[in-house]
Amino acid sequence: MRLSPGPDAGGGYRPQVAVGADSTLHVLFYGRKDAGDLMVHRVKGPQDKDFGPPARPGFDKGRNWGPDLVVRDNGSVAVVFDLADPGPASQGFYTEWSAGQWSKPEPLTEGGPEQEVGSGHVAHGVGDSLAYVWIGKKVGHENRFRAWSRWFSNGSWGAPVALSDGAADAWHTNVERRPDGSLLVGFDIGLGGAETTLYVAEGSGGSFSPLENVTATGTAGERPHFASWRAAEDDPWTDHMAYFHKVGGRPIHVYTRTGGPGRWGAPEEPSKGYGGFHFDPEVAVDGDGRLCLVWGWDSGGQAELVYAIRSVDGRWSQPRRVAELKSGKPGLASLVAGPDGAFHVVWNQGVRGSSEVFYAHLPPGAS
Repeated sequence: MRLSPGPDAGGGYRPQVAVGADSTLHVLFYGRKDAGDLMVHRVKGPQDKDFGPPARPGFDKGRNWGPDLVVRDNGSVAVVFDLADPGPASQGFYTEWSAGQWSKPEPLTEGGPEQEVGSGHVAHGVGDSLAYVWIGKKVGHENRFRAWSRWFSNGSWGAPVALSDGAADAWHTNVERRPDGSLLVGFDIGLGGAETTLYVAEGSGGSFSPLENVTATGTAGERPHFASWRAAEDDPWTDHMAYFHKVGGRPIHVYTRTGGPGRWGAPEEPSKGYGGFHFDPEVAVDGDGRLCLVWGWDSGGQAELVYAIRSVDGRWSQPRRVAELKSGKPGLASLVAGPDGAFHVVWNQGVRGSSEVFYAHLPPGAS
């Protein structure tokens, strides 16, 4: 199902999907209009056959980039995004959807022509708490991106806290919620286009634990994503991490690891043997502990979004295509498991300068 308005109306880029406790789906992406790159929010209730009409959070002009969203237990939607200048300068912002209305965006990072931010993500913790992570630096090739975090609790945002030391560039921050409200954060550090080192930490109560270098016990990689599950309330969490690995600047491997901070298992490679390039993985886990992995695949002659399912006993299915669009290149999928166990995915697909946003779902129990 295409969610963006078509190439003549701006298309769509970097979609994100989130689901509420009542199974309502929220999709957010940005498209290109004459006024700028404007965000689009669409909602699908559990009984709706289609997504509702687009609403426009954020600013009504300029480059509204890199949106991310979460749905709180009360149904409100928290959104972070970047507002970029014509040059490299940019600033992070927050807006909230509640009772059908969007709040006025408020700044989350230092602004001005000398500041550059990106890779912003948000997750909700216990109560009203939120964690926002991003990379930021002063404009200029001589400066290095650092990973940063900022927490919201008791009605206000705390001060920014650096997660990396800035000795080398940080990339691709991400933060995900466990069902109990504790969090996992991750990012990679290194030279752009080269093999990078992955770091992971846990978060709760407004702070993150010391970073764990997971490359030291696995492989190099980038763009980490997480999903968590446990069979019973007293059991420890089983965390899953997905990332991809470039060799010689080419995205060759998609890996997953299962366990959790300090106890990650050996890397698994669900993409092995499928051929071509593999990139931008995302994971979600259903209530029975089945893990769904989606990622972009490009054989050179064909390119589609593909998926595989990991059973509770650790067996991977063969990769299958999510769709047969047969046009353009897939990228930056967002995946979530609904309360009923269905997996919902959105992604953008196209060529540079012309991309569309698509939605698909896998029914509960399907493989």
